[in-house]
Amino acid sequence: MGERLEELYRLVPWPEDPRSEEGKRRYVEALSQMRKLLGHEWLKQLLESRRKVSVLDVCGGTGIGGVALARALQEAGVEVDLTILDLRRNALEVAFRWGREELGREVQVVEADARRAHEIGLRADIVLMYGLSAPHFDPWDMARLFSSVSEVLNSDGLFVIEETDRRYSIFFLQGYARALAESAGEDSLVASFHVGYSVRRGTFRRATVKLPSAGRVVVSDFYFWGLAELMTLAWLFFEDVDFLPVRRSYSGFILTCKPRGRLRPSDLSRDPRVLRET
Repeated sequence: MGERLEELYRLVPWPEDPRSEEGKRRYVEALSQMRKLLGHEWLKQLLESRRKVSVLDVCGGTGIGGVALARALQEAGVEVDLTILDLRRNALEVAFRWGREELGREVQVVEADARRAHEIGLRADIVLMYGLSAPHFDPWDMARLFSSVSEVLNSDGLFVIEETDRRYSIFFLQGYARALAESAGEDSLVASFHVGYSVRRGTFRRATVKLPSAGRVVVSDFYFWGLAELMTLAWLFFEDVDFLPVRRSYSGFILTCKPRGRLRPSDLSRDPRVLRET
């Protein structure tokens, strides 16, 4: 799975390298968002009781979100232990070097699946998922992710997810595109095409290719979350859920607090029959 993600991110333009001009702009924007996030009541309450926090950035990539949160916390006088988790080794290598330069202290990186974050043996005060990563997880996988995160968090910890309502933005505002130009230049085009749909997982399968061809087609499954169902699922694993809009009314931070701890990762380790039969 990590190798396929590496291939996809090599094809699809995504400003994630903080050393590039586009990446720097994205980091500056992330830092502004994190400063706003720290004004939320739940973050204020958490920081009242401690001046040192542990942050786990899942699906962290090159660390733009995690480093921005750590930097904002440092500005507020809070010491931060930051761990960045991702499946892509190349992205983590960037996160390790750049995070240390930006924060002036070591950043831990872990090559692992966010659905199995509890297996790395870390306890965290804040778990962050930044970068609009939810489409990589269908509802079955997202349930496992929530369960794993709730196992990692301290009892008063927070899970913060940056997301946008794709059902509204893609299916209502834009309209689902069976063929989509992801990026275009003078001598190349990156395009993705609809190639299938899974009724049991709710995922849209898309094939991404760079033209003229520069390698094999990358086929990926995506679940286009609306905010309502994502927050409802979170509510099954956490006692309270809130939403902080950023930029638009349908984009921002989902915040969850007080892990219920009733559905453990081991309870969800085996696929249900409906998935095993496919």
